[in-house]
Amino acid sequence: MRTMNWLQDRAQDWRYSLRMLRKSPGFAAIAILTLTLGVGANTAIFSVVDALLLKPLPYHNARQLVMVWETNSRLATERNTVSPANFLDWQAQNHAFDSVTYFGDTRTNLTGGGHPQEVIVELVSTNFFDVLGVKPILGHGFTPANGKKGGDDVVVLSYGLWQERFAANPNIIGQSIEFNGTAVTVLGVAPPNFDLFIAGGSLTGQHAQIWSPFVFPPDYTDRTKVGRFLTVMARLKSGVSFLQAQSQMNLIAARLAAKYPDYNGGWGVNVVPIREEVSGAVRPALLILLGAVGFVLLIACANVSSLFLSRAAGRQKEMAVRAALGASRWRIARHLLAESVLLAFLGGVLGVFLAIWGTNLSLHSIPQKLLGLSSVPIDFCVLAFAAGATLLSGIVFGLLPSYTTAHSGFAASLQESSRSASLNRRNRAIHSALVVTEIALALVLLAGAGLLIESFSHLTHVNPGFNAGNLLTFRLSLPDKKYKTDASDIAFYQELLDRLSHVSGVRSVSMENLPPFSGFALWGVATDVILPGQESLPQAQRPNTAVRVVGPDYFRTMSIPLLQGRSFFPAELAAEKHVVIVNQTFVRNYFSHSNPIGQKITIDMKDTNVPSEIVGVVGDVHGADLSAAPWPTVYWPYPELAYSAMTIVIRTETNPLALASSARGIVQRMDKDEPISNIATMDQLIVDSVARSRLSTVLLTVFAALAMTLAGIGIYGVMAYATTQRKNEIGIRMALGAQRGDVLRLVLGQGAKLALLGVVIGVGGGLILTRLLKSQLYNMSANDPFTFAAATILLVGVVLAACYIPARRAMKIDPMVALRYE
Repeated sequence: MRTMNWLQDRAQDWRYSLRMLRKSPGFAAIAILTLTLGVGANTAIFSVVDALLLKPLPYHNARQLVMVWETNSRLATERNTVSPANFLDWQAQNHAFDSVTYFGDTRTNLTGGGHPQEVIVELVSTNFFDVLGVKPILGHGFTPANGKKGGDDVVVLSYGLWQERFAANPNIIGQSIEFNGTAVTVLGVAPPNFDLFIAGGSLTGQHAQIWSPFVFPPDYTDRTKVGRFLTVMARLKSGVSFLQAQSQMNLIAARLAAKYPDYNGGWGVNVVPIREEVSGAVRPALLILLGAVGFVLLIACANVSSLFLSRAAGRQKEMAVRAALGASRWRIARHLLAESVLLAFLGGVLGVFLAIWGTNLSLHSIPQKLLGLSSVPIDFCVLAFAAGATLLSGIVFGLLPSYTTAHSGFAASLQESSRSASLNRRNRAIHSALVVTEIALALVLLAGAGLLIESFSHLTHVNPGFNAGNLLTFRLSLPDKKYKTDASDIAFYQELLDRLSHVSGVRSVSMENLPPFSGFALWGVATDVILPGQESLPQAQRPNTAVRVVGPDYFRTMSIPLLQGRSFFPAELAAEKHVVIVNQTFVRNYFSHSNPIGQKITIDMKDTNVPSEIVGVVGDVHGADLSAAPWPTVYWPYPELAYSAMTIVIRTETNPLALASSARGIVQRMDKDEPISNIATMDQLIVDSVARSRLSTVLLTVFAALAMTLAGIGIYGVMAYATTQRKNEIGIRMALGAQRGDVLRLVLGQGAKLALLGVVIGVGGGLILTRLLKSQLYNMSANDPFTFAAATILLVGVVLAACYIPARRAMKIDPMVALRYE
């Protein structure tokens, strides 16, 4: 019976609340719209946070998975790839890992059964799928037999490639496919969610499409011959913590450094949880955005709470009558709280729909590789968050008005005129506090958005070191089976460059193995370099340099300035002559007190490390990130290190993309099985490189603008209501001689006091909270005074504009009408 009575009371509360809201459709619409924006923004950002930071990773017991990197403080790197010899020692000596696997990325051409296509192949150890705890949906993974020569001609396909290239053929298992002219057998198809694992070695932001077993050749145990190129993952033993694993790997690293000082001296180990590895790059920005939308929701709640207070002031006689008829204070407060929760529910429902629409629209408008998401499902976790935010909002903005109204003097209200039932001094103070809170929160968001905008502006004005306009790029990868020697690679690229140079609209053409902003690591291929007089220096102490391999007219095509010396001669671009060109940073770091031209350096990248003569110095070029300082870089002419995979760069007279079809046709006529990939303009590559910064800036700016708008609406509502309540006072002042300007100053002065207090609190909070943006800023302080001043002026302007409209109305009050009303 008690439960039934409780349910009846609640139902009565809801019916009464709905009836009262129907009587005030304007109030209800404004409140619902405000809450829709607040809840919708929070739900949208949380859905992305949930997808990237909270959802279980597609691996068995992912909490036990860690990445294991090599580190080097001298090179300022905490995530360096691993040498095969060190991997084998780690595997043999550790007691923290249940199993260890390695992988590294390459690209290959998939031919046969359709048009030629370049695909990303991940070369892995045979226990790769076992360590991750992933089972193919078709077939099976690799077995120990596939780790032996002759048994490694097998592959596992990604779910996406299986669908796109092989039309989801269920009979693909056991069939042969051909890449790089070699037939391999399909063992399995990976599950669809497994493509969330971004290919580790390439750092391109693209997903692996094929997995193939990689067998170490015998000489890979020789540290003097093989560099660091493996990405390593391990599964912790049951009961072993991350810190215990790190401690044990530190001991192993110290042991190897002592045993092989020339190679491992100064190198350490960094054990990173897989969750941090997968989402670490976007985690700070997402958490900042989540905090920002939380501020927006608080402002929305303050706004609606202020509306409720104003509305409650006009309902004091109603509440007094209800109290006189026997309603308790709790019953009256409960009715008002039911109204607030009902409004929050309606705003929350619409907010979820807004979040679904806004999130998917946003994901379609940004590069998929930026977040690795094509869509964000609204699952139970997201709905639970939305429900919690909705309920909390209803309680937060409804509790204060409900309590205030329920504890008003009802007996006095019955005896007072309608004017006397207006907001009392306590309610005005609450209104003012809410407005001050809105202004303070809005200022924090405006300052944060201003910092990101200024930082992004600094970033986009960084000189990349070359002229990116009218540059077309595309990638080729020659199969080793068809192009078996360096001479055949050189002949193909020489003919291709010659043919492309005769295409109408082409100004110049060249090539590079790792062009700027192509998506590879900041330094690309890096290695040791022996400087003059340092021949006896241990390998671990040698300087380091990035290495680029370039074709004819590369510096002219890219418009990279030649600062000293000369460019490569034609003979040096046709055969090995052991010459190099270095960049400005290389000279600054290693030849700051001597002339580099004519000096001979040895680059540790070939079996025969013949010294190369420096013949020129060129300007610095940013490799993959405008915010990162250029690395010391050596440029080799193509014959010195003939890569089979190169990126062609074409300087055009007009729109670069207009020549893409001509370039593809030339390649197809030279080799019908040779695909071209990664067709893009250099301008677009640079734009994509700052996409993450742009996204954070745009979103925080949108939220700050929304917060500023809500704050403006809030103070407008307070000032309009306060002006209405002071109508008689203003009339008396004007009857006693006050001018319109005096009334304007009176109203604006009241708004200015609230704005000043809100600004003081907001600046104080902003100076503390904007420090969280430090990692997101480029070339500026998180407490930049200009940004804070600009945000303050903008917000104060909005506040005064919001106050001006009520002030104008107050100036038009007729004293006689006001006095007659009194």
